[in-house]
Amino acid sequence: MFLQQRILTLAMVVLLSLSELGGAATISYAPAVNYPVKLAPRGAVCADFNGDGLMDLAVVSNGNPTANEDGGISILFGNGDGTLQSPRSINAGRNPFALATSDFNRDGRPDLATIDSSGVEVLLGHGDGTFASAIYLQTAALPTAVTVADLDRDGNPDLVVAASSISVLLGNGDGTFQSHVDYPGQVGNIVIVADVNGDTSNDIIASHLSIRTLLGIGDGSFQSAMFSPGPTFSGPLAVADFNHDSKLDVAVGYQNPFNGSSGTIVMLGNGDGTFQSTLSNTFPSLGAVYAADFNGDEKDDLLVVSSGNANVLSGDGAGTFGSPLAFAVGAGPYTVVAADFNQDNAPDLVITNSADATVSVLVNTTGADFSIAVTAPVPGTVSRRQSANSTVTLNHLNTFDNPVALSCSVQSAQGAPTCLVHPDLLTFDANGNATATVTITTGTAIASMVPLFLRNDLGSLQMLWPVAALALVGMGLDSRLSGRRKLKPLLLSGVLVVGLILQAACSGSGSPGSTNYTITVTGKSASTQHSTTTTLTVQ
Repeated sequence: MFLQQRILTLAMVVLLSLSELGGAATISYAPAVNYPVKLAPRGAVCADFNGDGLMDLAVVSNGNPTANEDGGISILFGNGDGTLQSPRSINAGRNPFALATSDFNRDGRPDLATIDSSGVEVLLGHGDGTFASAIYLQTAALPTAVTVADLDRDGNPDLVVAASSISVLLGNGDGTFQSHVDYPGQVGNIVIVADVNGDTSNDIIASHLSIRTLLGIGDGSFQSAMFSPGPTFSGPLAVADFNHDSKLDVAVGYQNPFNGSSGTIVMLGNGDGTFQSTLSNTFPSLGAVYAADFNGDEKDDLLVVSSGNANVLSGDGAGTFGSPLAFAVGAGPYTVVAADFNQDNAPDLVITNSADATVSVLVNTTGADFSIAVTAPVPGTVSRRQSANSTVTLNHLNTFDNPVALSCSVQSAQGAPTCLVHPDLLTFDANGNATATVTITTGTAIASMVPLFLRNDLGSLQMLWPVAALALVGMGLDSRLSGRRKLKPLLLSGVLVVGLILQAACSGSGSPGSTNYTITVTGKSASTQHSTTTTLTVQ
C-alpha cells in the first residue's frame, strides 16, 4: 500500500506540473478597408520604403493591355495605425504583374524587382519612397513570377524567375546581376524558395502539372528537378511546417478547366524535397494561398483567397485545420501578403483585388492570450519551517505585448504553507517569454510538536486510538470508582480523541506523517486569465 501511495503521489506531481495551456485565441480581423490603386493589381510587397520606421505597401498593377492602358507600381505609405496614405505612382514596365523586394545594392534601403512580359526590372530605392529608373534584366521567355533569396550564400540577394524555364540571376551586391541561368521545364505562375531538405541550402519549389523541386547545391546552382504528383493544373503555393515534424510541407491551390474542379490541398513533406500525396482537398480556392501564424500559437495557419473572401483556417500543428473563418475583401481577390501595419507585432493582411482595382487591408484583432506553466517545487518534500521554489513560465500565444499579473494560493488546510510570486507583474521579452519564481514557505502545525519518528510510529497504531479512547471512557463510567477516580480516565480519553482528530487533519495523502498541498498559480491580463498547479509534500 505504501508503494502504491508513493507512485500515485509521484504521478500527481508530474501531471500537475505540466503546462496548462490557454486555448489559442480565435483568429479575428477588423472589416477590410479598401484602397484604390492602379488598374488590375496583382502582386504586393511590404517594407519601410520611406525610412520612417513604419510599414508601407507596394502594389504592382497589370493595367489593361488590350485597351492599351499601362499599369505600374503604387506605393502606399503606412501611418503606423493600420491605415495607409493615398497611393503614389511609379512607372515600371508596360504591364507588370509580379513584384518582389529586397536590398539589392546593400545600402540599407529597400529596392523593388518587377516582372513584365519581356523580363525583370530592378528599381533601386532612395529611402524616401522614391526609386531610380528601372534596370532591365533579361530572363527566359514569358516570365510570370519573381522571388528573392540568397542562393549562393554570399549575403547578396539573388532572383528566381518563373518563365518558360526557371531563370536564376545571381546578385553582385551592388544592384547588378549576373546573366540568367535557366533550368528547363515549363512552370506555372508561382515559384517559392525554401530549404525543403534541411541541408541549409535554398531550394526552388514551383507548380504546374505537378509540384517540382530543384534542390540547391549552395553555390547558386541546382540539381535536376524532382517531381511530386499533385493536383492537375496546380497554381498558388505556400510553404510551412504544418505538422511540426521539422520538414516543410506545401499547400497548393488548383483549378482544372476541363472538369471545373478547384480547391486547395496540403501535401506533407518527406524532408528530401518530395511531398506526400493529398492530405486534404476541402479548402476552396480560386486565388492565392498563404501560410503564417496568425494567432501566435506557434502553429502555422492557412489563408485561402476565394470568392470575395479571405478564408483563414487555424492549424492544429498536426497538419490539419479548423473550419475556415471568412473575412470579406474586394472583388476578384488575387494575391495576399501579411505584415504588421499597426505596430502590435501581429500579422495584418493585404489582399489585392484585380476586379475593382483596390487593395484590402485587414487589421489583426485577435485578442491577447498566453500559456502558463509551473515546475514541480525544489525540493519536492520539505519539513515544517522550510521553503521550496518553483518556476513559472509564461508564453504569449500571440505576439501582442500585454503585461500579466501573477498570484498564487495554497489549498486551505490547518498549518498550510504560504506562497509568494516574484515578480508578480511580468512583461514578455522579444521572443514572447517571461518567467517568475514561486516561493512556498511552510509554517508550524500542532502535529509538528510531536517528533517525526514518533509520528511515524504512531501512524502504524492509528486503529488503536479509538479502542483506547473507548476503554478509558468505559473506565470512567464504572460505578465502582469514586468521582475523583472516574475523572482521570475521562480526561485521558478526551486527550486521545483530540489526538485522533489532529492526526486525521494533518496526515493527508502521501507517506505516513506527510501532507500534500496543491499550489495554484494564476496569471491575468485584462479579461484573460489562466491557472496552473503543482504539488508540495510537507513532512
